[in-house]
Amino acid sequence: MKYIKRIAKTDQAERKQAVIDILNEMGVRFDLQNACVGEHRVENIVVSCNPSDRRLVIGAHYDSVDGSTGANDNASGCSVLLHLIGRSGNTKHSIDFVFFDREERIGHGSEAYIDIVGKENISAMINLDMCGYGDTITISDNGNVSNSAFCGILDEKILGKHAVAITGFLPNGDDDRFTDANIPNISVCTLRSEDIKFFQYVGKLITAGKPLSEEDEKQFLSLDVVSTMHLGKNDNIHSCNQPCIDMVTQWLSDGLTSQRI
Repeated sequence: MKYIKRIAKTDQAERKQAVIDILNEMGVRFDLQNACVGEHRVENIVVSCNPSDRRLVIGAHYDSVDGSTGANDNASGCSVLLHLIGRSGNTKHSIDFVFFDREERIGHGSEAYIDIVGKENISAMINLDMCGYGDTITISDNGNVSNSAFCGILDEKILGKHAVAITGFLPNGDDDRFTDANIPNISVCTLRSEDIKFFQYVGKLITAGKPLSEEDEKQFLSLDVVSTMHLGKNDNIHSCNQPCIDMVTQWLSDGLTSQRI
């Protein structure tokens, strides 16, 4: 929780500075990736491990919606990313750990990252968004469960060990920009088991090309996890817990050090 507490601010500049301060305290080298997307200026924070022309991207957006401390959405994802960086010293993989700017503002940060790096230099992307609430790691796999570009993270044994739930739908995020660029990606969050069933139901509707009914939309808005984002009643630091951060971090760490290395 120590990282979430430092990042969960309503001021966007303070959120970015908190990430920078933590990386400096960790003694981790990073680059500030500045760009303009249309009339908007963005600044991503990038930690590169074993740089190469084919890298796995693991990212989390550091911004929040106006007026929100964005504790679960998405200081929690940033916290997982920071813990992973702290464990990455012995990895043989080429990984860019990216703290994206402006996800809550049409994903400009992730769009800028792809433009700067070049989609041909990215093997796959893992999006961490809302990883501080619930009891189960949940991924929207976008059809990529068998894709070796994700190293061992999607290995069947690794998924089983960590009881990872798979659904065909999670709310839009930075992963969408990678989908637009035809880069394999998955999105990761933590959910309560009761909420997972609804997301799996929505995923089936989407696969079948059917729209959500008015009742479906009402049920979505009533989910516990929705209350932890975008100024909902539980959009605060108290909605987050360290066990969620720890279980996502351990799953990803196990996957990156699995037999596929």
